[in-house]
Amino acid sequence: MNEASDPFWKTAGDARQYDEFTRTTFAVIYPVIAGQVLERTGISRGTCLDVGSGPAPLAIALALQSDFLVTALDISPGMQSLAARNIRDRGLEGRVIPVLGDVRAIPADGETFDLVVSRGSYHFWEDLPGAFREIYRVMKPGGMAYIGGGYGSPEARESVLAGRKERGIVDDPDNPSRPRFRKFRPGEIEDSIEAAGIGDYRIINDDSGFWILFGK
Repeated sequence: MNEASDPFWKTAGDARQYDEFTRTTFAVIYPVIAGQVLERTGISRGTCLDVGSGPAPLAIALALQSDFLVTALDISPGMQSLAARNIRDRGLEGRVIPVLGDVRAIPADGETFDLVVSRGSYHFWEDLPGAFREIYRVMKPGGMAYIGGGYGSPEARESVLAGRKERGIVDDPDNPSRPRFRKFRPGEIEDSIEAAGIGDYRIINDDSGFWILFGK
């Protein structure tokens, strides 16, 4: 694990701690979110890209509930290594592929993916319009993107918070190891989507979280 090149993780221990959270306290949320992705986009087969996948909990949940071939993309070599282990442990080698890469330059040809997803990553994208533009580039015509953050349901959120409380952790429930989320100014998300040349989009802000959906 190359700590020096992991931009969001100060140490290998931080990355392992986050991975441990996704497999324990946070584990309940990923099947819920995966089900919502499939229902809301209406896409359940073909190729899927999970941007900022971390140790691949959402990518794995999507593969288990669909017929997707999933690419789990993360900028962190440490997270890529942990993702590979988790994928292997779930018997999903060949169905979920860990790839090292940046949302600003996704290592894929245009019109590659039927579905692009991301949970909890967009807060860290330095060039939001550029990221949306790049995601749009790799989407197939008729494809969808589902990007945002949240727990999927109030019940899942309460489960996460209860689990954190049991561990004596009360701060920053969305990010146990990384710096706090960037806060967006009002209208910044919409402005960034439109600056990327994407006119057909929908924003969901409800008990499932905050999610951006757009098609091609």
